[in-house]
Amino acid sequence: MGRIIWSVITIGLILFANWGIAKLFNNDFLDWSFLTGLAAVVLVKFFNSSGGMASEFANARLQSGNEDNDLQVEVWTRIEKIERRFKATPSFYVAIGYTLVSGIITFIYYFI
Repeated sequence: MGRIIWSVITIGLILFANWGIAKLFNNDFLDWSFLTGLAAVVLVKFFNSSGGMASEFANARLQSGNEDNDLQVEVWTRIEKIERRFKATPSFYVAIGYTLVSGIITFIYYFI
């Protein structure tokens, strides 16, 4: 049941973002649909993954001890490196599906 709810929320947010961007730039809904879907895929993948550059940056800031460049502080505990993982969720699959369908429809509308 939770998967269906998150899928509906995801498609609703993508459609709302697509509509808002189209209104903001005074374009058609179809003009921004592929890019909005692609942005949704990237955002969902970024927020459902662990490890990577953002985690390493956060760990480096924690290990530095303080923000004073004049003082050298030795850190006695070491934070283990987080293994890079991604958990595919229904929202990720919905975003991929939306991107594929909007890409095909956009291609058919403009090139055929």
